[in-house]
Amino acid sequence: MDDDSEEYSGDLEAKPSLLSKFMVMEELGREKGREEEEEEEEEEEEEEEEEEEEEEEEEEEEEEEGLRSFKITVVEPRKMPKRTTHTYSSEDARPAGPDSDLFVYYCKYCGSHVLITDTQLQKMPKRKTDKAHVLDKKKHLARLNISEGGKVLLKRGEGMVEKQFRMNCLGCELFVCYRTEEDLEATSFIYVVDGAVSTVAAETNPQDAPVPPCISQLEGGLVQVAIEVEDRAQRSAITRVNADDVRVTVAAPAARGEANNELLEFMGKVLGLRLSQMTLQRGWNNKSKLLVVEDLSARQVYEKLLEAVQP
Repeated sequence: MDDDSEEYSGDLEAKPSLLSKFMVMEELGREKGREEEEEEEEEEEEEEEEEEEEEEEEEEEEEEEGLRSFKITVVEPRKMPKRTTHTYSSEDARPAGPDSDLFVYYCKYCGSHVLITDTQLQKMPKRKTDKAHVLDKKKHLARLNISEGGKVLLKRGEGMVEKQFRMNCLGCELFVCYRTEEDLEATSFIYVVDGAVSTVAAETNPQDAPVPPCISQLEGGLVQVAIEVEDRAQRSAITRVNADDVRVTVAAPAARGEANNELLEFMGKVLGLRLSQMTLQRGWNNKSKLLVVEDLSARQVYEKLLEAVQP
């Protein structure tokens, strides 16, 4: 019995040690499994973070590219389509206000507006070769309303050849002026063909010429005429009709009321109106007057004034 009990007790003592080893190994296996799971989770989290960072970097790059493309779109100058304009102006000698003395020249054939300048053609020097009026753009205003007529080569004396870049009237395409340089803005001189233009619009056919701005239609059928008065002249006369005003000379001095009375009487004769059909108002300076007339259209007033012009 004792031997059996000793053997039995030994078996009982051996079993707990095996169980504990098994439990330890099982616990170690679970810990290892947990560690592996944690490592896998950490790796997955790191991969997710890396993917998020990559996505953020890609988004930032896309935003930067978008901003760069936007900046390029804004900063890069647009290429405008080429076009041809028929109205040119000089940057020199620009007029200032209504006191400036401007002269508007029209095509003698069709009456279209060709040139605005601050000097008279007859005061310009003339070329000996063709008697063209020489307009110096450095000294005088030169606003042209023309179309390009192309380049022409002309033989001059002693084997010389002259280049002319011709300019035509917009209305009838007739040759009215030219320059010797291709670039209109760079050229110093404009040569106006002798006899091609006139200060009186449509000298041959007034009905075809537009009514100048100095004669305007008002409400109620009234017409207003801007007049520049020159006093102490030999007689009453209309000496000029252009875009800015109608120049009228009177014999009486402007300081007295006699000049206004003389002006009204003279304009009544020219327009065929009674004094009661006209009103004279002050203009923008001492020489300027505004004449308001009844019972005539702006076109009728314009034609009557043109007929009475005595340059």
